[in-house]
Order: sequence, then C-alpha cells, then structure tokens
Amino acid sequence: MMRRIAVFGALTVLFLMAAQAQEPQNVPTLLPPTLVPYDTTGLSEAVFSESAIARIQSSGRVRIGVLFTEPPFGEFTERGEVKGLDADLARKLAEVWGVELRLRQVTRQTALELLASNDVDLLIAAQVHRRELDRSIEYSQTYYLGSQAVMVRSDDSASDLGGLNGRRIGVVLGSTSEDAVRQWASKVGFNGTIETFVTLDRLYGSLGASAVDAIVAPRHRLARLSLLAPDAVKILDQPLELEPYAIVFRRQDLPLRQFVNRTLQVLQASGDLDKILREHFNDGTFYEIPVWSNVGDDAPLPSAYSASIPYPTAYAIPRIQSAGVVRIAGPFLSAEQTGTATESERRLDRFQREFVTQLTRSWNVGVELINAAPVDAVSLVSEGAADLAIGLTPDWNLASQVDFSMPYFLHGLRLMVKADSQVFGFEELRGGGTVATVFNEPTSAAAAVSAAAAATARIEGFQTDESSLALQILEDLNADVAFADVLKLMPHLEAYPTLLRVTDAWYTQEYVSVAVPLNDADFRLLVDYSIQALIDDGTLRNLWSGLLPPQDAPQLEIFPGSVEFLGFQLD
Repeated sequence: MMRRIAVFGALTVLFLMAAQAQEPQNVPTLLPPTLVPYDTTGLSEAVFSESAIARIQSSGRVRIGVLFTEPPFGEFTERGEVKGLDADLARKLAEVWGVELRLRQVTRQTALELLASNDVDLLIAAQVHRRELDRSIEYSQTYYLGSQAVMVRSDDSASDLGGLNGRRIGVVLGSTSEDAVRQWASKVGFNGTIETFVTLDRLYGSLGASAVDAIVAPRHRLARLSLLAPDAVKILDQPLELEPYAIVFRRQDLPLRQFVNRTLQVLQASGDLDKILREHFNDGTFYEIPVWSNVGDDAPLPSAYSASIPYPTAYAIPRIQSAGVVRIAGPFLSAEQTGTATESERRLDRFQREFVTQLTRSWNVGVELINAAPVDAVSLVSEGAADLAIGLTPDWNLASQVDFSMPYFLHGLRLMVKADSQVFGFEELRGGGTVATVFNEPTSAAAAVSAAAAATARIEGFQTDESSLALQILEDLNADVAFADVLKLMPHLEAYPTLLRVTDAWYTQEYVSVAVPLNDADFRLLVDYSIQALIDDGTLRNLWSGLLPPQDAPQLEIFPGSVEFLGFQLD
C-alpha cells in the first residue's frame, strides 16, 4: 500500500512539473494570454455594401489577425517572430495573392471586435467554426480538422469513449471543452461525474493525482502535454467532438468568401496546404478541403473579384415557411427512365430521393420535386424557380449563379481487381495488362491512359457495358482490371465480395453538394446543419450503403453547437 502511494505521488509530481514546464517562459507578447471564453453577445449581424476586397485591392496589402499565444497555431517567440500554422498560412495567402502581409495580434476577446471594426480583413486565429457565431460572422472552408479529445493515464483500460461511463472526467471551467463534455454526456446518458478546474495545468495535474480518471481539452493542447510525459498518458483516438478550424471574415462578404475558398482549394490541390500542416502537426494525414471543378492551377488575384456584394432579392427560409413547401430540383429518374436505367443509375436515384426526405425531415414543410438536368437545376435556383438543387458537383464556373453546401456524397474513378491479385494500382501493370472501361463513361478510358502513363504502365483498353464488368474479369478473361466510377463498380463488389476488390487509390474525386441561392447565408447554414444532423446520427452513412465501400466513406465535418436554428430543431 505504501509503495502504491509513493508511485501515485511521484506520478502526480511528474504531471505537475510537466504542466508547469509547458507554460511559455519569458516570451515577449504584446498582450497577456487570454484563457477565458470570450463574450459574443455584443456582436450583431451587419450588412455591408462593399467587400473587404476593395481595401485589399486599393492598398495592396492584407491585414490578418492571428493569436500570439496559441501554439501550434500562433506563437510570438523570444526572437520577436510570429510562428505557427496560422501565421504560415497567412504568409502563403499573401504570397499567392501578390500583396503585402500585415499580421495583427488578436486575442480571444478582441478578435471579433477588430474584425467588425474593420481593423483586420481576415482572422486566421485558431477559430473553430461554431454555430453560435454563424449569425454574426462567416467562415471559410475548413483548413484543419481538430477535435476535443480525451486523455487518460497510460495504464487505463479505456480505449474509446464507451470506457468512460461511470468515471470522473475533468475539464477547464467555462471552456469549450466543458460545453463539449456536457453535450456528449447528455447525448449518451453518461452516468459518471464531471469535475471542473480553473486552469489547464491544474486539470493535467489532477489526472496524475488520480483526482479524475480522464481529462478533456483540444487535441493539440493534449498532444503538447503528452510529449512531456509520454509514458504516463495516452490520448484516445475517438474524438469527443470535431473542431473544424476556418478563416473568419465579415458575414455575407461573398467576394471575399469566394476569394479565400478558391485559394484554399488551390493550395489543397497543389499540396502546399498539406506541407504547411505537416510542419506543425505530427498527424500523417489531414482533412482534405473539397476541391470544386474548374478551380484552376493558380490562386486567384484580388483584382479578379468585384468590390460590391450581391444580396438576394428574396430569402428562401421565409418563402418556404410561408408556402409550406420546399421546391427541390435535380436529375430524378421518371418511371419510364427507371425501366431502362442501369443498376448504378437506379441506386443513385434511390439515394437522392431518400436524401431529400431525410434532409428536410425537420423543416416541417412539404417537398416538391422538379426533374431537371444539373445545368437546368442551377438555373432554376438562380432564377428563384427552385429553392435548392441536389446531385450537383460544386463548380467554380457556376459560382456567380449559386452557392454550394458542404458535400453530402463522394464518388469517382476507382480500380477493381481480383481479390487475390497482386495489383494495387497501375504500377503493377507495367508488364502489360488490359483495362476494361464502360461505354457510357467516356472520360474513364482517357483517365486510365493518363494514370497508366503516370505509372509507366503498358495497358490495352477494352470497353464493355456496365453490367458486364465482373464477367470480363472473372469469366471471359477479356480484362485484367476494371476502371470505372465506384458507383458502377459497387454492384459487382457486392455480387462477388470474395472474388473482387477495389484498390485504395481514388483516381478522381467528385463531391456532391446542394446548390442554394447566392449569398443566402441562413438558408445555406440550414442545409449544412441538416446534412450534419444526418452525419451525426448515422443516417447518411446508411444511405451510402450500396454506393460506396464502407471503409471508403468520406470524413465530413460537423460544426459544434446547438441543434436549434431559426426555429428548426435539427437533431
């Protein structure tokens, strides 16, 4: 018993020393660290006639607010340098935009005030996209997906969140971590206790002292703490709550939002964003920003955007509530078309129809479906003849007509091979091989040739109808592999689960989103929140069954916050 007390005492000292050591010492900052939550009650929704791009164009510089006391996002060093992910991302944006960068220190209390008063153009300041701020500010696409995470002692038996039931969980009082824990506890029926502590170092020390069984904080903070006593603690893989980090700007500043998002997508496609992330995080892979069609190879310049902000002549939510019906355009199959459609087309149609039902389940309105080809569906939304359109690939060529929601589906070209083959990509076809593609998918043949050339492989092409892909590989032996959209491959993978498989690589990725009226911020948020409700309760994953291999389901973000929005209950 005495030995056990001594061990725990030593561990407690170790934790406390580590916690104290993690605090920056003698680091010159313009303002002290701010560890308390900031008040947003004074923020109000404002309407601006001119985009912040106007000032960037006229001055040739961009003013970006960053935190100086939140490593690895932003840190003011003893040498007077500003380092961190956010600072590096700000520098990259200014570089590709061809403008001068002015970094401005902000704190948790002053950041949004400085944005509202036009003292900064953008915030790249470890800003998590939280729903309670969506009516006051606007967020870019997520550039880093973090989480609220759980740390336990290394010898604890808990391997996931289920192992915490009946235990003692510690959080910092008044923090976003406390909010996340209490919401999770309510959702899962947690029957343990939640203990609060004033600071992160006391919280960390409490774990070593066995005052609590687990602690919750942002993963990046726990990761830094764990480096100081790596053998004493472990961080559970399962997140308590996702935290999407995004760039912040004034609400409904459409030109600036498109300018920033298109730039982020270019950085994602080029690999520059991953390079910046790897310099500050140890994670091997990161959340990928969905890249729209026709994004281009080069980042846009400020001069390419109008300084004026277009606003809707009418907003969708009041119209929908007044009429009691939402009008949804999309490529729905008619009864006659269903009879002649391929298996993949019928599956996709069933998915789209069920998605519409589930998307609008909490809106308390009727649904009117309008059958329209994608280009026509966009026009219907742009002209006000439809409230939204589904089944669309986000496209920058359409960005002047409609906005796009977050993705709700992903498909693209994949390689299907025999389950026992040693083919894992086009590289294994360097000795030669025959690739089957589908007649009604003309781009796949050219894509196969391109992928083979990149892998220095020699291939021959063989075209067939969609229903014969498996037959050509397994029985007729006319092809060694099949190359097609995963939607066309899934029926064969289900029919021959022990004989066929898809390789890991995606050769193309096409995200599918909802088109909504341009710059109708509230309606776009309602659609995003409704999609996230389907992610959160597993509905969307169930709808993907038969369309995607389960292991390839895309990771989609969820904005933390209330499930209530403008009178809609979205849980």
